[in-house]
Amino acid sequence: MKSRIYTILEIMFIALFLISAYKLYTIYSNYSKGDEIYKESADTYLSVEENTDESGDKENSFTVDFEALKEENAETLGWIIIEDTPVNYPLLQTDDNDYYLKHTYNRIYSDFGSIFLDYRCSPDLTDKNTIVYGHNTKNDSMFGSLKKYKDAAYLEEHPFIYIIYEDYIYKYAIFSMFTTTTSSDVYNLNFESAAEYRQWIRDMHAQTVTDTGEYKPTGKEKIITLSTCTSRTEEERFVVLAMQVEAEENK
Repeated sequence: MKSRIYTILEIMFIALFLISAYKLYTIYSNYSKGDEIYKESADTYLSVEENTDESGDKENSFTVDFEALKEENAETLGWIIIEDTPVNYPLLQTDDNDYYLKHTYNRIYSDFGSIFLDYRCSPDLTDKNTIVYGHNTKNDSMFGSLKKYKDAAYLEEHPFIYIIYEDYIYKYAIFSMFTTTTSSDVYNLNFESAAEYRQWIRDMHAQTVTDTGEYKPTGKEKIITLSTCTSRTEEERFVVLAMQVEAEENK
């Protein structure tokens, strides 16, 4: 009798192991396919040129083939980059916040998803607070690397976010990052007065887990909020907020 019970338990453990192994294989297979899709997108549509200014400092310039990219997907708004990090993706927007959670920029169904603007936000980045979503992947792709901003050294090395549009290139300086929930005021899009907006910015800056040094908004800047999930609860999110410091014509 005991031998039979042990045999049944052994079969159950083997079955559980095989199911877990299959799930892990599926997850990492999806990651591999997603990484391949987006690496191909960068190779196809984005070119980077390293420039040196008069003081000898090196700065990259980015060129996006928007004509070809928008032929692939007309819902493409631009391109988002945090230099020397995995964040290097087409930026999209549609009429809900569900579709691009499960579709890549070229509309392939995938758990990898896309980087996309909240459907309620103005596509031209003119809102006081523009929310950008992306998955928190285990291999740091998409917005999986945002959690590294809990480390001050990482922030010092990657303080800026760039969003490239056909007509303008927007530069944002990161000023706050923290763990929150889906019901947080960080997702507020409507401010009844300038005073309310300034107070909101102070509240967001006060929650930062990493000192951002000189980059402290005054209440006049436009803000972008990068939002990603965490692995602890369905409602928990990690956010990185940045203020617009430059808007240069894209020549």
